[in-house]
Amino acid sequence: MPAWSIQNHESFMEMKFILDVHLGRLAKYLRLCGFDSLFSAFYDDREIIEVAIMESRVILTRDRLLLKSATMATGYLVKSQYHEEQLREVFEEFGLKQHVKLFSRCIACNTLLEEVRKEDIADRLLADTRAYYDRFRRCPGCDRIYWEGSHYDNMKKSLLPLL
Repeated sequence: MPAWSIQNHESFMEMKFILDVHLGRLAKYLRLCGFDSLFSAFYDDREIIEVAIMESRVILTRDRLLLKSATMATGYLVKSQYHEEQLREVFEEFGLKQHVKLFSRCIACNTLLEEVRKEDIADRLLADTRAYYDRFRRCPGCDRIYWEGSHYDNMKKSLLPLL
């Protein structure tokens, strides 16, 4: 039985994660799939536990001692050391597959992306990007620009078999 289920909460949008130093790549992939996933290589165990409790986040870790210390927080011990398998494992454990919103969060800072008009960012685009693409998203947190170029297609192809 999963450590957490959708029935335990009023809405699925409450599912949020915090990941320890061992799971940076998993955090990136969870963000790519649209899941609120905090990660910093500088969080110590105490900070992870405090944030998990204060923000109702699920701790994802490969560190058994961290989970033993997190008695007041919900946590899950990720078994695999490979990010593709980790993503599949977390999706299975928490029933995430039907809640994926690909490319809706910034992979760098976890902020939800916003649509932005091409005219408003044209000066920041390379000539080819400006010529071939019309739809863009911007991260209001770190100001990165995203568009559906070849990198988008490649990431989508790599994620779909995992989901």
